[in-house]
Amino acid sequence: MAQNDSISDFSWSANVDLMSRYVWRGQQYGTGPSIQPALSGTWKNLTIGAWGAYELVASGTQETDFYISHSTGPFTFAIWDYWSYSETGTTDFFDYSENTTSHLLEAQVQVSGNEKLPLSLLGSYFFYGADHSKSIYLELQYAKSIQDAELLLFAGYQAKGNYYAEKAAFVNLGCTFSKPIALTERYSLPLILSLIVNPDRQRVQLVAGIRL
Repeated sequence: MAQNDSISDFSWSANVDLMSRYVWRGQQYGTGPSIQPALSGTWKNLTIGAWGAYELVASGTQETDFYISHSTGPFTFAIWDYWSYSETGTTDFFDYSENTTSHLLEAQVQVSGNEKLPLSLLGSYFFYGADHSKSIYLELQYAKSIQDAELLLFAGYQAKGNYYAEKAAFVNLGCTFSKPIALTERYSLPLILSLIVNPDRQRVQLVAGIRL
């Protein structure tokens, strides 16, 4: 279960997602279920956090990410450091040489609407690391509350580079439905369902998960 604590202007959050597959921006990573822990601390409008994705039954590519973000008005600015590695390989976390690193450094800008216009637009740019094409990814989201459930519609487009596709293309279309499932009078378990379409790869995936 997610934990939160606040002291003055500081708060922290921690949760763990158990997903049937790890799919990010229309790309599938690994072949089995994925455990995805997240931890963050926020002071006023500044957040520092970590996120990971680890296969439960296979020894494939694993991922550990770190980020820092700052929010002001409707805008959120962030820098992400994505690090993917193989358990059977020799990848070095501290290798940041552009020719050999497996890190991806990304700059993000997101502008979010309000309750009357629940739209958000994300722009992201791989400015350093393993993606030498320095890809640009754009994603438009629409969020809608339905009683105690949440529906998120999204459309993701690669505008530059070749990380997500060989050319400019839509790579991530779909929706995510989340709803708390009551287990007892005091405890519920959030259920997550995502339908993800990658038109460029002609792939459709239905991903299920729960949040602890």
